Amino acid sequence: MAQISKQNQPWTDRALDRIKPQPPAPARSTPPAVDQTTWEKSVELHKLNTLTVLDVGRIVFNETQSFTNSDSANDSIGAAREKVAHAIMNGDQRLGRNRPATAHPIEPSAKVLKDPQAKAADESSLKAAREAYLGGTDPTHGATHFKFMTNVDRSAQKFDRNSSQKLPLKTQSGPFRNSYLKGGVPSHHVYINTYAPD
Repeated sequence: MAQISKQNQPWTDRALDRIKPQPPAPARSTPPAVDQTTWEKSVELHKLNTLTVLDVGRIVFNETQSFTNSDSANDSIGAAREKVAHAIMNGDQRLGRNRPATAHPIEPSAKVLKDPQAKAADESSLKAAREAYLGGTDPTHGATHFKFMTNVDRSAQKFDRNSSQKLPLKTQSGPFRNSYLKGGVPSHHVYINTYAPD
Protein backbone atom coordinates (compact mmCIF):
# COMPACT_ATOMS: atom_id res chain seq x y z
CA MET A 1 0.00 0.00 0.00
CA ALA A 2 1.40 3.39 -0.98
CA GLN A 3 2.26 5.78 1.88
CA ILE A 4 0.35 9.04 2.09
CA SER A 5 2.63 12.06 2.05
CA LYS A 6 2.21 14.71 4.76
CA GLN A 7 0.89 17.05 2.06
CA ASN A 8 -1.92 14.59 1.23
CA GLN A 9 -2.89 13.86 4.88
CA PRO A 10 -6.15 15.38 6.06
CA TRP A 11 -5.56 18.72 7.80
CA THR A 12 -6.92 17.30 11.05
CA ASP A 13 -4.21 14.63 11.15
CA ARG A 14 -1.52 17.23 10.47
CA ALA A 15 -2.88 19.44 13.28
CA LEU A 16 -2.94 16.49 15.69
CA ASP A 17 0.70 15.72 14.86
CA ARG A 18 1.63 19.22 16.01
CA ILE A 19 -0.14 19.07 19.37
CA LYS A 20 0.58 15.45 20.28
CA PRO A 21 3.20 15.08 23.05
CA GLN A 22 6.61 14.54 21.51
CA PRO A 23 8.97 11.86 22.80
CA PRO A 24 11.58 13.22 25.21
CA ALA A 25 15.10 13.88 23.99
CA PRO A 26 17.44 10.97 24.60
CA ALA A 27 19.26 11.20 27.94
CA ARG A 28 22.82 12.49 27.73
CA SER A 29 25.40 9.95 28.58
CA THR A 30 27.44 10.83 31.65
CA PRO A 31 31.19 11.00 30.99
CA PRO A 32 33.26 8.62 33.07
CA ALA A 33 34.41 10.08 36.38
CA VAL A 34 38.02 11.24 36.57
CA ASP A 35 40.03 9.77 39.42
CA GLN A 36 41.25 13.03 40.97
CA THR A 37 44.02 11.35 42.98
CA THR A 38 45.44 9.63 39.90
CA TRP A 39 45.37 12.90 37.95
CA GLU A 40 47.09 14.79 40.78
CA LYS A 41 49.80 12.14 41.06
CA SER A 42 50.47 12.26 37.31
CA VAL A 43 50.92 16.06 37.46
CA GLU A 44 53.24 15.75 40.47
CA LEU A 45 55.59 13.42 38.53
CA HIS A 46 56.44 16.05 35.91
CA LYS A 47 60.08 17.09 36.00
CA LEU A 48 61.00 20.77 35.76
CA ASN A 49 64.81 20.66 35.73
CA THR A 50 66.25 19.04 38.83
CA LEU A 51 62.93 19.06 40.74
CA THR A 52 59.56 17.43 40.14
CA VAL A 53 56.26 19.18 40.85
CA LEU A 54 55.97 16.91 43.92
CA ASP A 55 59.41 18.10 45.12
CA VAL A 56 58.21 21.69 44.82
CA GLY A 57 55.09 20.90 46.85
CA ARG A 58 57.18 19.26 49.57
CA ILE A 59 59.54 22.27 49.70
CA VAL A 60 56.57 24.65 49.97
CA PHE A 61 55.17 22.54 52.84
CA ASN A 62 58.47 22.43 54.70
CA GLU A 63 58.91 26.19 54.29
CA THR A 64 55.35 27.28 55.17
CA GLN A 65 53.75 24.57 57.31
CA SER A 66 53.47 26.83 60.37
CA PHE A 67 51.68 29.62 58.45
CA THR A 68 47.89 29.96 58.45
CA ASN A 69 45.37 32.48 57.15
CA SER A 70 44.58 35.66 59.02
CA ASP A 71 41.75 38.14 58.63
CA SER A 72 44.19 40.99 58.00
CA ALA A 73 46.07 39.26 55.15
CA ASN A 74 45.83 40.70 51.63
CA ASP A 75 45.93 37.18 50.16
CA SER A 76 45.02 33.63 51.13
CA ILE A 77 47.77 31.33 52.37
CA GLY A 78 47.02 29.05 49.40
CA ALA A 79 47.67 31.86 46.91
CA ALA A 80 50.84 32.87 48.77
CA ARG A 81 52.07 29.26 48.70
CA GLU A 82 51.48 29.22 44.95
CA LYS A 83 53.75 32.28 44.63
CA VAL A 84 56.45 30.47 46.62
CA ALA A 85 56.01 27.47 44.29
CA HIS A 86 56.48 29.74 41.26
CA ALA A 87 59.70 31.16 42.73
CA ILE A 88 61.06 27.65 43.40
CA MET A 89 60.13 26.49 39.88
CA ASN A 90 61.61 29.59 38.26
CA GLY A 91 64.83 29.13 40.20
CA ASP A 92 65.03 25.45 39.26
CA GLN A 93 64.29 26.03 35.58
CA ARG A 94 66.86 28.84 35.28
CA LEU A 95 69.62 27.67 37.59
CA GLY A 96 69.12 23.93 38.16
CA ARG A 97 71.31 22.71 41.00
CA ASN A 98 72.51 26.28 41.59
CA ARG A 99 68.99 27.45 42.39
CA PRO A 100 68.46 29.49 45.58
CA ALA A 101 68.68 27.44 48.77
CA THR A 102 65.39 26.16 50.22
CA ALA A 103 64.20 23.51 52.64
CA HIS A 104 64.58 19.95 51.41
CA PRO A 105 61.65 18.21 49.68
CA ILE A 106 61.08 15.71 52.50
CA GLU A 107 57.69 14.01 52.76
CA PRO A 108 56.05 14.61 56.13
CA SER A 109 55.66 11.53 58.32
CA ALA A 110 52.32 9.88 59.01
CA LYS A 111 52.64 11.13 62.60
CA VAL A 112 53.00 14.75 61.45
CA LEU A 113 50.01 14.41 59.12
CA LYS A 114 47.77 13.26 61.99
CA ASP A 115 47.71 16.92 63.03
CA PRO A 116 44.79 18.51 61.09
CA GLN A 117 46.70 21.79 60.61
CA ALA A 118 49.75 19.98 59.20
CA LYS A 119 47.56 17.86 56.92
CA ALA A 120 45.78 20.96 55.61
CA ALA A 121 49.14 22.69 55.03
CA ASP A 122 50.45 19.63 53.15
CA GLU A 123 47.38 19.47 50.88
CA SER A 124 47.52 23.23 50.31
CA SER A 125 51.23 23.08 49.44
CA LEU A 126 50.82 20.22 46.95
CA LYS A 127 47.87 22.01 45.36
CA ALA A 128 49.95 25.20 45.13
CA ALA A 129 52.71 23.35 43.28
CA ARG A 130 50.25 21.75 40.83
CA GLU A 131 48.48 25.06 40.20
CA ALA A 132 51.79 26.87 39.68
CA TYR A 133 52.89 24.20 37.20
CA LEU A 134 49.60 24.12 35.28
CA GLY A 135 48.77 27.84 35.48
CA GLY A 136 49.42 29.98 32.46
CA THR A 137 50.36 33.13 34.39
CA ASP A 138 53.17 33.66 36.87
CA PRO A 139 51.95 36.24 39.42
CA THR A 140 55.54 36.73 40.64
CA HIS A 141 56.75 37.97 37.22
CA GLY A 142 59.68 35.56 37.16
CA ALA A 143 60.65 35.60 40.85
CA THR A 144 63.46 33.22 41.72
CA HIS A 145 63.73 34.03 45.43
CA PHE A 146 61.36 34.30 48.38
CA LYS A 147 61.80 35.55 51.90
CA PHE A 148 59.67 35.54 55.05
CA MET A 149 59.51 38.93 56.72
CA THR A 150 58.20 39.95 60.13
CA ASN A 151 57.17 43.42 58.87
CA VAL A 152 56.00 45.13 55.69
CA ASP A 153 59.54 45.88 54.45
CA ARG A 154 59.26 46.23 50.67
CA SER A 155 62.89 47.09 49.97
CA ALA A 156 65.11 45.16 47.56
CA GLN A 157 66.97 42.30 49.23
CA LYS A 158 70.46 40.88 48.86
CA PHE A 159 70.59 37.08 48.60
CA ASP A 160 74.16 36.36 47.50
CA ARG A 161 76.92 37.13 50.02
CA ASN A 162 79.45 37.42 47.20
CA SER A 163 77.46 39.98 45.26
CA SER A 164 76.26 43.50 45.96
CA GLN A 165 73.19 42.97 43.76
CA LYS A 166 69.83 43.43 45.45
CA LEU A 167 66.70 41.93 43.94
CA PRO A 168 63.54 44.05 43.81
CA LEU A 169 60.31 42.93 45.45
CA LYS A 170 57.73 41.39 43.10
CA THR A 171 54.93 40.28 45.44
CA GLN A 172 54.10 40.61 49.12
CA SER A 173 51.40 38.51 50.79
CA GLY A 174 50.32 38.64 54.39
CA PRO A 175 50.42 39.07 57.25
CA PHE A 176 49.74 35.43 58.06
CA ARG A 177 49.75 33.75 61.45
CA ASN A 178 52.94 31.88 62.31
CA SER A 179 52.89 29.21 65.00
CA TYR A 180 56.62 28.31 64.96
CA LEU A 181 58.88 30.95 66.47
CA LYS A 182 62.14 28.99 66.78
CA GLY A 183 63.15 29.25 63.13
CA GLY A 184 63.99 32.22 60.97
CA VAL A 185 60.66 33.97 61.65
CA PRO A 186 60.55 34.92 65.34
CA SER A 187 57.12 36.51 65.11
CA HIS A 188 53.48 35.44 65.20
CA HIS A 189 52.97 37.52 62.04
CA VAL A 190 54.74 36.81 58.76
CA TYR A 191 54.79 38.28 55.27
CA ILE A 192 55.73 36.15 52.27
CA ASN A 193 57.74 38.14 49.72
CA THR A 194 59.04 37.11 46.28
CA TYR A 195 61.92 38.74 44.42
CA ALA A 196 63.21 38.63 40.86
CA PRO A 197 66.17 40.05 39.02
CA ASP A 198 65.25 42.96 36.71
